[in-house]
Amino acid sequence: IPVPGYGAGDLSVEGNLAAYIDFSLLKGHMWKETWDPEGILSTIPAIATTLTGILTGHWLRSGKPREEIAGWMFVAGWLAIVAGLFWGIAFPINKSLWTSSYVVFTSGCALQFLGFCYWLIDVKGIQKWAKPAIIYGMNAIAVFVLSGLLARVFIFTKINGPDGQSISLKQWIYETLFTSWLSPLNASLGYAILNVVFWLAMMTILYRKRIFIKI
Repeated sequence: IPVPGYGAGDLSVEGNLAAYIDFSLLKGHMWKETWDPEGILSTIPAIATTLTGILTGHWLRSGKPREEIAGWMFVAGWLAIVAGLFWGIAFPINKSLWTSSYVVFTSGCALQFLGFCYWLIDVKGIQKWAKPAIIYGMNAIAVFVLSGLLARVFIFTKINGPDGQSISLKQWIYETLFTSWLSPLNASLGYAILNVVFWLAMMTILYRKRIFIKI
């Protein structure tokens, strides 16, 4: 479908169909001035991603032998990966637009990983390595909400930087602990790992006290 001023098949930030629809209907209410990663059109394939998780959940609860469940998860995962890659030739795999090829490809990757974990934990009984995931999973809502709140506190808390200019606490931590001695990519990775380890420690405290926050 051609976008006025850009034509059909344009995947640029301003020229893609999803951004055009969002800008036409949601102007002034978007995440960015010209686009929204959770817009109207991109929400439809995102729902498809959710449905793949629901269907996988039904398969896990089907009562079939665990070996059979794991086996078919691997098969479905590989088929989805191959289908997504081929689909991506005509309709590129694009996370920002959440394209249908991205849905199929990432669903396949997720099935492969989940199938491996299921095979290792439920079929083979090798469970100790998964303790961090269990700790996170028992308080998934709590860590999701609290990490988001803390991130905003870090962003909106301003301090004086080395040059005297006002910077966010997040930027100060990032620059002091990581960018001062790491490349940009490794600094980003280091910050992410620190975040994961910090919240694992917090959730471990709740886990040991048997405090589980649910809706």
